[in-house]
Amino acid sequence: MTDPVFVLQSHAADFVSRDIGRLLREQLLQLEIAIPEDQRITIDASGVVIMTPSFVDEFFGRTAALLGLERFQSRFHIVGIDGENRTLVNNVVRNRLILHRRSGVGGSAVDVE
Repeated sequence: MTDPVFVLQSHAADFVSRDIGRLLREQLLQLEIAIPEDQRITIDASGVVIMTPSFVDEFFGRTAALLGLERFQSRFHIVGIDGENRTLVNNVVRNRLILHRRSGVGGSAVDVE
């Protein structure tokens, strides 16, 4: 069975608001629940030029915080993010996880290609 791909540009026209980030996070988490544990979802950000910290926090940061870094990294493979957005995703996710450190979630970055 082929692992599913969550193509960001198929789900929204822009990636600049918390509302869009929340909507896409909810869609992603529904997909995560629906697929077998041995599958991994590829989050494909190809062609996405602009991502704001608000969007990144809602979509990537809160997803990582909800699932925990280990599960996030085992269930998702992120591809297609350019250098500036890659740095943004890593920094925002790291900061979000630091905020959740007291609840047992570590404060490390995600693997973004």
